[in-house]
Amino acid sequence: MQYLVTEPVLGVDWSAPGEFIKFSLVAVFMIACAIGVARFSRAAYAAICMIGVMVGFAMLYLLNGAEFMGVVQIVVYTGAIMMLFLFVLMLIGIGATDNYKNGSRGGRVSAYLLSALIVLGLGGAVYVNVSFTQFGPVDESYRSMENLGATLFNQHLFTIEISAILLITAALGAIVLTHPDKLLPSRTQRDVAEAKMAAYAASQRHPGQLPAPGVYAESNAFDVPALSGETHQPIPESVPRVLRVRGINRTVGEVSPVVAQRLLASRVGNPAEGLHGPEASRSVGRSGAWGMPGPQAPQGLKQMVDEPAPAIESADSDSSPKEENK
Repeated sequence: MQYLVTEPVLGVDWSAPGEFIKFSLVAVFMIACAIGVARFSRAAYAAICMIGVMVGFAMLYLLNGAEFMGVVQIVVYTGAIMMLFLFVLMLIGIGATDNYKNGSRGGRVSAYLLSALIVLGLGGAVYVNVSFTQFGPVDESYRSMENLGATLFNQHLFTIEISAILLITAALGAIVLTHPDKLLPSRTQRDVAEAKMAAYAASQRHPGQLPAPGVYAESNAFDVPALSGETHQPIPESVPRVLRVRGINRTVGEVSPVVAQRLLASRVGNPAEGLHGPEASRSVGRSGAWGMPGPQAPQGLKQMVDEPAPAIESADSDSSPKEENK
């Protein structure tokens, strides 16, 4: 099989089928991961795809003979920076998404057009200024760490300084975000109480503690709402918000149908069959015991007396008369 290029290009010997296959597989893998970074709405999935892109970079370094750069790419970028990024995502919430779909349609169209212009501009600049037919073998001096460091800090010093500024800014931002209490004055108990009362006056937000979930004769599960002593109706806020958001909370009728029927009776105007109230209390039968209202108490203790059980004769008692007869 003949190739158009017989000399090493980008550090890869294109005359060897193995090198061509390796480079092609790595390129396809990196492109797929890069598309995943741009397309996934969940930040955790995008970060995992970014790890795949960095691993692909490390493989390209290894194919070019730069083993040190490949190891640094995996250890520093993939193993440290991206793992730290994923750890922060786990703390914030892996299900958090960017609500870009809720934005204006014009903003999304403008972002797409701007991205297309940037891609076209970069592609045109590369096409005009780079000659793809003049690639030759990679200079062996660039594989030396000393020559690489000299090139970075001599010819690209401004880029290195900008990167250092970005890293310092990121470190300071992390410190500020993890210590927000140092930026604002400390709040006393009086300040918290005044803020709660202001929120209650503005939006009727309850200033106290929310009621606990309901406790019934049939169940004391925390996914069932409690009953209000004033309105005699369920309180949805008594169920934890996590259960309500996920839709795994239960109604009173699912746990205690009798309680649900009595609540419905009090709502439709039948307080005697309701759950609470004077009418419901008067409709309950009295015990009839001494000192309690209700029917006249009995004159004595009428206890149930069990009949005596038949005696069970033992084997010794059965054999003794027989012996006497003998």
